[in-house]
Amino acid sequence: MADYGGNMLLLTFLSLVLKVHAAWYSVEPQPTSVLLGGSVTIFCAFDGINKNDAVHWFGPPNLHFISEGTSVSEKYPRVFVSGQGNSGDNTGVYNLNIRDVRMEDEGVYRCSTFSLKEPEDVKLTVIVPPPRPPIIMGDRSPREEGGSLHLTCRSEGGRPLPSLAWYNGTRRYSHLTSTGVVSNDNLLNVVEQTLDVPYLGKWDNGANFSCVADQGLPNLLPPKTTSILFQVLYSPTVFVPRTYFKVREGESANLTCLTNGNPIPEVTWRKTSASGVQRRVNDVRGQSNVIQPVSRLDAGTYQCKADNGIQPVDTASIKLDVLYPPSIRPTFDEKVNVLYDNEEEFFLECKADGNPTPRVRWRRKNTDLYFSNPLRFSRLDYQTEGTYECVADSSIFPQDVKDAVIDVIGKPDIRGDPETAHATQGSSVTLLCEVTSDPSPGSIIWYWRSVDGQEIELTKGSIDGLTVRQKTTDSYTESLLILDHVSSGSSGDYICKAINMFGSDTREYRVIVSGPPVIMIAIVTGVLVVSILLTLVAVIFIIRRRDVICGNRSHVKECKESQPTHLNIEPCDVELDNVECTTKPIPPPRPDKDPYAIGISYPRLGAHVRAPEYSTADRRKQAECKHPSPHRHRHKKYHHRNDHVGRVERDYQVQRWEVVSKTKDLQPYGDVFVGEGSMDIPDRRDF
Repeated sequence: MADYGGNMLLLTFLSLVLKVHAAWYSVEPQPTSVLLGGSVTIFCAFDGINKNDAVHWFGPPNLHFISEGTSVSEKYPRVFVSGQGNSGDNTGVYNLNIRDVRMEDEGVYRCSTFSLKEPEDVKLTVIVPPPRPPIIMGDRSPREEGGSLHLTCRSEGGRPLPSLAWYNGTRRYSHLTSTGVVSNDNLLNVVEQTLDVPYLGKWDNGANFSCVADQGLPNLLPPKTTSILFQVLYSPTVFVPRTYFKVREGESANLTCLTNGNPIPEVTWRKTSASGVQRRVNDVRGQSNVIQPVSRLDAGTYQCKADNGIQPVDTASIKLDVLYPPSIRPTFDEKVNVLYDNEEEFFLECKADGNPTPRVRWRRKNTDLYFSNPLRFSRLDYQTEGTYECVADSSIFPQDVKDAVIDVIGKPDIRGDPETAHATQGSSVTLLCEVTSDPSPGSIIWYWRSVDGQEIELTKGSIDGLTVRQKTTDSYTESLLILDHVSSGSSGDYICKAINMFGSDTREYRVIVSGPPVIMIAIVTGVLVVSILLTLVAVIFIIRRRDVICGNRSHVKECKESQPTHLNIEPCDVELDNVECTTKPIPPPRPDKDPYAIGISYPRLGAHVRAPEYSTADRRKQAECKHPSPHRHRHKKYHHRNDHVGRVERDYQVQRWEVVSKTKDLQPYGDVFVGEGSMDIPDRRDF
């Protein structure tokens, strides 16, 4: 038992000694790959070795001895060991270097020493790159959209065999398997991988299909790649960036259709008219259709059509809206003749072009009164006649105006309704007949219908004091009937009748003559009374003046001598304008109203009553009256009368008429005829 215990103690001591002096890797060898024909270094370094330790390299085949320390066996002329060994500091570097690597150099290598407990084995791999990039096999001709694609990638040679992968651009197809194939001579190894795309879309056009052969050593040998650009044929599509253009006439428009398709589509343009008919726009191809300058005829819908032979074709539409000012169409004549008093409705329609659509209205020329379009008249008369304007208004352009003259033709139309006028005997009556007619009336005839129904045409000599005057203007014809010194027998209906080629029209005026001229009698009576009073005052003044002179005694004899012995003084009529002393003249009568307005006016006093003249007798001073008469003159009441006035008063027992007239100037009228009957017209000079 004592010997056993002693031995165990010795072994324990030796193991402790060995642990104390055991070596370990400071640089552990690593598996390494090298290209065929290249050079490679397998690194190996130790710590904890002493100078008596030897470092050995073992290699293929079957860990055959290669070197001890830095000494290499002659069997490995392309191998050498580098580094620092037995440096005396318990460290050592022993790197194995192989030049011109060959296939037989591939295998397991070991770097070890006696005191290294667990030596590490590493593998050297000799890499043989494929002689060429992979090959893509299969039908690579363009496919139409919706078709399928079947391609095979093949890589020949290489050690180790590369792995294959398919890419579409940068996107890798997954779930694809590679198939390794060994050739019959066992010298050429190949690998293949198939790509199947069941559906090709237009987005696959121009795709970069790539096959990548990778041996898994990116730092030593980059992957080999083969790529193809694949063409997918697909039908065209059209994109319109702007579908609506609004331009003014004279500007330019650029209509653009963007197309996509393979092959590149051919673009043609067609214009659709308002009726839906399409016509091809000649000499316009490509994605742009430039119209310069734009006219109103260019407005419409344009269609671009893209065709590349792959069905279906594609189209798109662009609407071109051309703005232009309003223009009135020649749909009506400049002058329109219509029949007067036509029972049928008359209308005149105005049509205008313009964009935006103009508002069309009518107005009478030089007025702001508008009528709707079409211009309608339910009844046509001469008041309707005139110039009318068709006005086409636009919100962005100046308006357009065209005139239409409506010429109403037909029978005469006498303005006014039947009228009744009252007059007094001896006055004047003026009747106005205003006729509108186209053509002008051929004749205007006056008739008189008495109270008992007797009707006669008023011609020259038919009635005393009758005057007819007529005036014609561009718009109307006026006939003026003047009756001077009317009497009760002048009462009745006066009828104006106008005639032309289309017919006639009449208007009646009822004249009622009644009563004496009270105003005239009152004026004459007043004048006479004033004249008598003035005469009496003058006579009294003269008598009293003479009495004063004769009362002076120094002149009594003279006065007595101057008195006649006998005076036979007869009563006499004394007119005021012959009195020795001056008196005020009778004021002139008030002027008449205008006798040309239909209605009753005042008498023509100024025409038939003459104002007394101023006295022209000598106006002697009172001192010259040396012989005052003791007798007073006898004065009778002043009665100024003559035969003409007397006959008028006796026959008609009335004053002169009042005038039925309108305010007109008689000067433009020409006399048609003046009556020269048996009725006497008072002489104005007798008043």
